[in-house]
Amino acid sequence: FKVDAFVNFNDEIAFADLAPSEVEKDYIYAADANGNPYSPSWYTLNLRTQYHIGQSTLLTASLENITDQRYKTYSSGIAAAGRNFILSLKYS
Repeated sequence: FKVDAFVNFNDEIAFADLAPSEVEKDYIYAADANGNPYSPSWYTLNLRTQYHIGQSTLLTASLENITDQRYKTYSSGIAAAGRNFILSLKYS
């Protein structure tokens, strides 16, 4: 039986640090106090557990983005999914 708790974190990318190709995509970024696009920081709290059922079967359950943060990964323009529950069974 195994339990993991982990955090995914992306720091803010200020307007001055955006790639030149990203500055033109202001519609996918937040606006700073001056109205310039920037990528805000974000984090997710996650929990995963694994349980071996015999030697050849592994059951995994994960709860991702526990705090249901709304975020976009840099340059994607796509809002990430909210809280997720994932259940998997692996047999080998």
